[in-house]
Amino acid sequence: MTRLSEYLLPTEREPPADAEALSHKLMVRAGLIRQLGSGLWTWLPAGWRTHQRIVQIVREEMDAIGGQEMLMPILQPADLWRRSGRYSVDALFKLKDRRDAELVLAMTGEEVVTWHMASLVRSYRDLPKILYHFQVKERDEPRPRAGVLRTREFVMKDSYTFDRDREGLDRSYDKHVIAYDRIMDRCGLEWYRVEADVGMMGGFGAHEYMAPGPAGENEVALGARLRGQRRGRSRTGPAGGAGRALGGPRGGLNPGDDHDRGGGGRARAARRGATQGVPGRAPG
Repeated sequence: MTRLSEYLLPTEREPPADAEALSHKLMVRAGLIRQLGSGLWTWLPAGWRTHQRIVQIVREEMDAIGGQEMLMPILQPADLWRRSGRYSVDALFKLKDRRDAELVLAMTGEEVVTWHMASLVRSYRDLPKILYHFQVKERDEPRPRAGVLRTREFVMKDSYTFDRDREGLDRSYDKHVIAYDRIMDRCGLEWYRVEADVGMMGGFGAHEYMAPGPAGENEVALGARLRGQRRGRSRTGPAGGAGRALGGPRGGLNPGDDHDRGGGGRARAARRGATQGVPGRAPG
């Protein structure tokens, strides 16, 4: 056990001059994080201990739905990303090694996990599978801000399901919804699970978990049945529809709806894949 007198806990009286988000100010003042460069942060001992407690909550809930933890490399062959059509994404870091082989620093793990499963799954009897990992991710973020809320390097839990058919995909997705609802509750958050645009990932539908906060940049429209719950832990039903993220193709305020500004952070879930051997992206 480390004595408090020996603990690295560099607290500050004043927040950084460029800090706007309250979380950014408090985390620096409390000695949890320190900035290295634009969008690059070091987790100091107290901050990392907190981070790992949250990771453990996520791990326990993923294991409870049958998830199997693994670890995939962050450095990946560029060819996998070319085959998926995502090599041209602007936010993807690209580089070459000493032999001039093209590589990328991964933002997500679809390409690698699909490559592995394509050779490992021999029959539909091998399915379904839920695979997840906690991994450092790199993203050429054009506008890092708000401390650790929008960064160029971050730790992400991404989960992937491999299912026999569309019905199996839906069952796997619903399992992840249950797990993520529990994660949000166990973390003590006020939150909403809202319908969202599928984005560049594509798929049959998506949800985002929104935590209201002043640092947020997304607006959420709430149906009348959620109005009285705005200060508590709130959720949509399994079929969704009570909340909606605005700004995408599915946006728009409905008459009589409340709307709030999402903040803190977002956990995203997209329902993808249609054929055997194609992963469905679960909350990550």
